Amino acid sequence: MTVSLEHDDLANLFLSLGALQPPAELHGYAAGFVSVGGRITADGWLKHCIDLLDCETPDPDQSQALYTVYTSALDNMESGEMSLDLLLPDDEFDLDQRISSLGQWCQGYLTGFAMAGKQQSVEQHKTYSPDLTEAISDIAAIAQVSADEQTDEEGEQDYFAVCEYVRVAAMTIFVECNDGEVAADDAETPRLH
Repeated sequence: MTVSLEHDDLANLFLSLGALQPPAELHGYAAGFVSVGGRITADGWLKHCIDLLDCETPDPDQSQALYTVYTSALDNMESGEMSLDLLLPDDEFDLDQRISSLGQWCQGYLTGFAMAGKQQSVEQHKTYSPDLTEAISDIAAIAQVSADEQTDEEGEQDYFAVCEYVRVAAMTIFVECNDGEVAADDAETPRLH
């Protein structure tokens, strides 16, 4: 069962911990970590969080909330339903803030992928397909995104299209790295135009 995560609740938790990183980055980290096959215990995840967030050791309730970020990403990825939801601010926030959070999510994804991938490559000498390599490159490019002046309807549509691309790319990477299978309709890695 997947526990619902709320961006604002996690942002308040980060504030209470004195963490400067945004919730989107931690969720991206979790998604990247599990995408490449990283699995970890609650205590291990907490150590990752303390390092990533540069905060003091959380109390048990805070620790459980942080672990929920990891378990939610893992459950969504393993569901087989392409059901990963990016933990980003909702549309009550300005478009530039949401775009910035998407870039932070992608940066976290790349960091998590690299952390778990380093461990996996030592163990398995794994090589990645050209499609996976392209998807990672695209996510790296999106991590560099910055908001422009475009805040109209077209800007909103572009934002949602890029979010959907990142979501599907992350799921596709997960499937390849975890020896899963997807339906024929979902098998192609999305292309960013």
